[in-house]
Amino acid sequence: MSLWVCVVLSLHCWVLAPVAASHDAAGPFGWLLSDKGPFHHSQEFAEFVERYQQGFTTKYKIYR
Repeated sequence: MSLWVCVVLSLHCWVLAPVAASHDAAGPFGWLLSDKGPFHHSQEFAEFVERYQQGFTTKYKIYR
């Protein structure tokens, strides 16, 4: 029984961790713009985050 409880709790943590992280506006690389990040106040990164939030991604290229 205790093994089952441990498994359920660990799965619960694995499921909730990405959900909590997805609420961050800049995603997993948001720490780069923090006061301790190397790109503090980087205009290019801020524009990328804004475009990404609006639905523009660079996951693919269109060749014509």
